[in-house]
Amino acid sequence: MLIYLNSLADDILLGLYRIGKGREEEKRGEQELLVEMLCSEVELSHNEDGKPLVEGYNISISHTKGYVAIILSKKHQVGIDIEYRSERVKRISKRFLRSDEHFTETEDLLTVWCVKETIYKLFSEDHLTYQDMKVDIQNKIATNLMKSRDVTFVIASTHEYILTYAWL
Repeated sequence: MLIYLNSLADDILLGLYRIGKGREEEKRGEQELLVEMLCSEVELSHNEDGKPLVEGYNISISHTKGYVAIILSKKHQVGIDIEYRSERVKRISKRFLRSDEHFTETEDLLTVWCVKETIYKLFSEDHLTYQDMKVDIQNKIATNLMKSRDVTFVIASTHEYILTYAWL
């Protein structure tokens, strides 16, 4: 079920779709959301790294419990991530935080996790690690340290999830 569809800027489209549980529901939700966004059926494939591909578009897709989110553009590189709210992020924070990132609150940790996933997708050719990215939540800037490139990101959140996206 379509929850949200918006043209963000220029030719960038963002969509959010409610889905059931399971991988088949994710795939069906991706296709249905793409039809809503592009007003026609398109072929969705993946490259050898698993990056989604739609001819003529740069695309990024993310799933979490009950949702699929897609951002796409003909001109811009795009990245998106969505995560359901959970305390689980505290247990894995050492995997994705840099030693100079001092976040402890669940909200901040979820945001950093989402932003790093978004930036990883945005710079997919760079094969970044979590240590190659630094997040400044207050100023909404993430840095690809390999390229010394700052990116402004957007945060959208509800009581169920945190969604982040960015484009170049």
